[in-house]
Amino acid sequence: KEIISFSINKCEELKDVINTDFPEYSCFIPHIEKIYSEYQKKKRKLNAVDYDDLLYYWLKLTKSQVIGTKLSSRFKYILVDEYHDTNKLQGLIIYQMSKVHRNILAVGDDAQSIYSFRGATIDNILEFPKIYPDAKIFYLTINYRSTPEILNLANHIISHNRMQYPKELVSVRKTGVKPVIVKCQDSKDEALFVAQRIFQLLNSGIEPSEIGVLFRSRYQAADLEIELNKLKIPYIVRGGLRFFEQAHIKDIISYFRIIENPNDELSWKRVLLLHDGIGKVTAEKIWKIVSESKDFSELKEKVKGERITKKAKDVFLNLMKIIEKIKDFSEISEGISHIVDCEYGKILKKKYSDYQERLEDIESLKNISKNYKNLRDFLSEESLQEHFKGENPYLNQPVVLSTIHQAKGLEWRIVFIIGVCHNHFPHPSSLYDIAALEEERRIFYVGVTRAKEDLYITYYLRDYQRPSFSRKSLFIEEIPPSLYEEWVFG
Repeated sequence: KEIISFSINKCEELKDVINTDFPEYSCFIPHIEKIYSEYQKKKRKLNAVDYDDLLYYWLKLTKSQVIGTKLSSRFKYILVDEYHDTNKLQGLIIYQMSKVHRNILAVGDDAQSIYSFRGATIDNILEFPKIYPDAKIFYLTINYRSTPEILNLANHIISHNRMQYPKELVSVRKTGVKPVIVKCQDSKDEALFVAQRIFQLLNSGIEPSEIGVLFRSRYQAADLEIELNKLKIPYIVRGGLRFFEQAHIKDIISYFRIIENPNDELSWKRVLLLHDGIGKVTAEKIWKIVSESKDFSELKEKVKGERITKKAKDVFLNLMKIIEKIKDFSEISEGISHIVDCEYGKILKKKYSDYQERLEDIESLKNISKNYKNLRDFLSEESLQEHFKGENPYLNQPVVLSTIHQAKGLEWRIVFIIGVCHNHFPHPSSLYDIAALEEERRIFYVGVTRAKEDLYITYYLRDYQRPSFSRKSLFIEEIPPSLYEEWVFG
């Protein structure tokens, strides 16, 4: 559905969108086209439309000579907000609706166009003067949110983009402190710095709700969540779940819970139900055998004689092999890799369209596990993360953790942007694509401009997700040292 929607909103052929934006599904093009055709037939049969159809047929109506003219005549003034977030389909609708009176007011900021992954295009706002040759452009450069020091940094960051309306934001606020760029040794040190600094800020009287921690990708906050919980600092993850509450993380941990406690009913059923061929009834039958068995060897023999399908038996026996193999590893991270390589990677790819992002989360889980000498300590820490509520006066106004995309439109007195490292931010896939790299820079710009008074940008030197040293992001390297203070932690 996501691919089909993307195609409609970009006004491009389905196969072209798949080849360009979803190349991993190129081999399934005939199947996806068939599914789309059947989906269209089903909607016609039910006399139903979905949201994308509402836009598609709206555009179609505006192109009708009779109906289109009536529609355009009916609305003398067209006002559009957040114009930089519109996609090609929406841009065409707006154009058609304003055809008769030519009175259109579009408000937008090209520097905040960061939703191309949803089909939005910066071309709509950049090409506005070409689409509407008699247009007048007004620059709203007065900024009431951020201090001059933060805006100086933001202005310099975005100045490196070529595809833009050049402008400089001007603050009406009094002079403040320079932003701080913090060099850390690794992601664990980075998390430690941020958590300790937040702890200091709270003790100085800052409210938790005045603090936002932003990141490019969700997996980057995993280490930080652990450190915040250790200090009993309440937080929420905006637009998502805490790291250990995510389904794929719970799935992986369930394998280890079975090893630590073979009588853990919830973990057994969770892992069993991941597999095709095992439903709730079969999972219940297998659990009954598990609960009545003394050890794994007895368990295998009992399952072989149980009246369940051959497929269910095969799945279970393979699961037993995986669990027994995990016991042999000296490192928890090796066990996680084994689970993913043997079966969970395939399950993940089949179950989730964003499986690559979830694999990155699992890589973070592997890194976290390296901090623990044994499985019991690791699972105790995970349990603390999952069930932490805390007796805390700040609980109803927590620190906010958020991706920059989720934070757009929001603001905090103090902002931390973490993980601004090479190969993480900008995203490595953008390094050889100018348009993609410029969007990554806009994402960074949006993050920076969420801060009102204090801004901390952190990076680290050792990258556990890759067998190499890391370094500061290209975006930090572009900033003159005169615009920030530099701290070293760890």
